[in-house]
Formats: sequence, structure tokens, C-alpha cells
Amino acid sequence: MSFLKYQKENPEFLNNYLKYKRWITFSAKTTMDEGYFDLRTFFRYIKLAFYMEDKLYEITVSEFKKIKIKDLTLDDMNKVTSTVIIDFLKFLKYTLNNSPKTRNKKLASIKRLFEYLETNNLIAINPTKDIESATLEKRNPKYLTLSESKKLLSTAIKSTSKNKIRNYAITCIFLNCSIRLSELVGIDISSIKFDEKTIKVCGKGNKERILYLNEAVIEALTEYLSVRPKLDKSFKDYNALFLSSRNKRISRRTVQSIIDTEIKNTFKDTKENIHTHSLRHSSATMMYNNNTDILVIKRILGHSSLAATEVYTHISKEKLRYVMENCTISSILERKEEELKNDK
Repeated sequence: MSFLKYQKENPEFLNNYLKYKRWITFSAKTTMDEGYFDLRTFFRYIKLAFYMEDKLYEITVSEFKKIKIKDLTLDDMNKVTSTVIIDFLKFLKYTLNNSPKTRNKKLASIKRLFEYLETNNLIAINPTKDIESATLEKRNPKYLTLSESKKLLSTAIKSTSKNKIRNYAITCIFLNCSIRLSELVGIDISSIKFDEKTIKVCGKGNKERILYLNEAVIEALTEYLSVRPKLDKSFKDYNALFLSSRNKRISRRTVQSIIDTEIKNTFKDTKENIHTHSLRHSSATMMYNNNTDILVIKRILGHSSLAATEVYTHISKEKLRYVMENCTISSILERKEEELKNDK
């Protein structure tokens, strides 16, 4: 876990919080790693605002990233007010060029920390209670059509990369199983049961779910396992499904790079902002457009709420047009009248 690598650089109360969230409340590894980096940015700002105020409006991004946070204390946390946090959000926007979505994510991490500190009587007042998140523009996520997905798979299998069989299997799983990036890198060989055609993935909050595999995925995995290095149990990642060139569990960054390269090779410059999560969305959209029940899609995606699923399964223009042309009162009556004429 990334946050464990930086323990010696952190205040002890921060380490205690991170360990509590990871092993007591069972927050997901990815959630904790990302949350740590959010808090580290916040702590660097606290150090800057409280002890390096003369540099507050002149510091460069590279200088900011070098700020040490180990000597911050709970006394410093008690000095944090809502104004300080609002100023931090402005710093994120104007100095670090963070998007509203990124600023909201960091604010959520800060709120969780202060809730913990308040609950454990480590601070007198929680300064985050009345701070609202930035308003986000609602946009439908990017996705690939069926023909574009087919073209991407074709590009992957025709690649000249020495890892093309592995990379094709990765792309195939994304497009057919609708899984998250973190879920894909976490798959173990022992999680696959070829006789039952299933795969077990671990989603958010360490919630496991079983997905059924179609023949395309089974074929891609079988082909990959035939060339995957056979590792002895002495290797830490001997059971990891997808391996890097150094025989370690493949990283999220490597998978992102693989998909980015395949997207670029397939569509040149015509597809912007298509990434690993777009493939998950593409899969969900295709299921929805082919009349899969939204509750089934919710279960496949591993969502805890239906509202989250509705974001992924937005109604396409084609489906909307079909419904309006064929499923309204007048169109149904016209069809029935036509059927009666044909019966006579």
C-alpha cells in the first residue's frame, strides 16, 4: 500500500488515522492510497499557510511538492478553520489547476479526516461541517460504440507488442466484464474457475462479486495463461493474473498506458478522453442498449446504489428515438390497426 511507504514522512496522528480507516473500517486499498495523497497535499498547504506565509502567493508547484509535513501536530489541526479550508480549495484551483471534481475529492478526504479527529476528541471543532462541494457540470461519460469496440479489439490482437496477448486479454476483459481498473489489477489466477466460467473480483469496500465469462474472454484468458510466466510460490505475486515485464502484479499505471496506446493506435486523434473507465462504461452502455435489466447491470457493475448505475446506462439517442416512434400511444394503436387489417 502506497501510504505505508510514507509513514516516516507523516505525523503520527495521520498514520493512525490511515491505519484505522484501512484495517478497522476496511476501506479499500485504492481509496486509502488516493486519500493519503489528498491529505498530504492539504497538510503541505497547512505547513505553507501557517509557517511559510511569505511564500504563499509565490511558491511554484515543484517547490510546493517538496514541503515536509512530519512536524505538523494536532495543535495545528485545531487551528484549521473553515476559512483556511476555503483558501486551500482556492489554492487547488488557481495554483495547482485542479478541476472541480478533483477539488471535491480532496475536500471529501479532508472531511473524513476531521470527522475522525472530532469523534476521537482530538480536535475541539470540526471546521468542515458547513463547507459545500463545488457544483459539477453533468456530462455523460465517453464510451465506444459496438463497432468501435470491435475495432479496438482488432487493433490489440494485431499489435506488434511482445505483450500483445496479455494486452488483448486486458482489453477483452474490460469490454466484456465491465470491471474497474482496480478490480482488474487485483485479479488472481485462483479467482478464475474455467469449469464454471466465472471470475471473482474485489470491488469498492472490499466487496467481492462473481461474474460470468463469455467464450471470448475465456479464449483470451486461456491464450494468455499459456504464455504467462510460471512463477514459483517464492515470488510475492505468483498468483497475480496479469504480470509486468518484471514478473510483478501489473500496476494501474501500466494498464492505463496499455489502453491509452491502443486507443491512440486505433483511432489516432479522433477519440479524446477515452480511458480504462470508458471501456467499463462502453460495456455497460451496450448491455443497456440491448435491453438488459438495469438491476442486472447494477449487480454486474458492483454498484451499491441504483443512482450510480443510471449514470453509466444513460439512454442513447437511438433507443430514445425508437421508444418515441414505436412505444407511444398513437404508434401502438397504428400497429394494432395494421395487424387487424392483415388478419382480415
